[in-house]
Amino acid sequence: MDASALKELLKIAETAARDTGAILRAGGNRSVSLNSTTDVKLAADVDSEKLVRERLEATGLPIIGEELGGDPALYDTPGAFYWVVDPLDGTFNYQRGQPLTCVSIGLMCGSEPVLGVIYNFNADEMFSGFVGEGIFLNGEKIVPAWATEIAQACLMTGFPALADKSPEALAPFIAEVGMFKKIRMIGTAALAVAYVAAGRADVYSEKGTNLWDVAAGMALVKAAGGFIKIEATGKRALNFNLRCAARAEWL
Repeated sequence: MDASALKELLKIAETAARDTGAILRAGGNRSVSLNSTTDVKLAADVDSEKLVRERLEATGLPIIGEELGGDPALYDTPGAFYWVVDPLDGTFNYQRGQPLTCVSIGLMCGSEPVLGVIYNFNADEMFSGFVGEGIFLNGEKIVPAWATEIAQACLMTGFPALADKSPEALAPFIAEVGMFKKIRMIGTAALAVAYVAAGRADVYSEKGTNLWDVAAGMALVKAAGGFIKIEATGKRALNFNLRCAARAEWL
């Protein structure tokens, strides 16, 4: 797909994200549809995904979403373009009135991230771009000012809802975080990866994340000149261990 076609798709995705974000910012439907010991789902999760799907329908491309599903075989189909959406990433934050939450829309080609739009609707910050073009914040191109030494770097991370939090499972994580100057967990994988792409952080690392959480962010990191390493966990479809970094040696 050439740059002109990607620019058109980027505009459509940005409009979809902005329209959905406006409704979520205004309040959305916060009725609880699922409240497990590790996760929460709201009616707004489904409502926002329906809206995003409506906005993307004109592109004619298939869609994979957190709430309404899709064909996981697309990930293993070289040359297949498809959308991957999480129209409300950071649902717990949203429910509790915490401002870090976003609409995430990514375009993939098989297993390769191509284009990303991540809209923090509370802050009115739109991170967008595609590989080969660069990353933009509210339409203005930005060049990330990443750390050059890991001892000065900021690590973004998190724990998925089904993560193993036993002492044995956490030991490697605890050993790693000491290499970084700062560690941040903000409760939304999509926005955390966007922060790496924009230079607000330097590394993102998470085990057992889902493709819809990070597809858009991975595209933004690559568009900004960063690096990604993604490995299937084998536990369930479209579930991965992901690492994004400003420098290849930090993967």
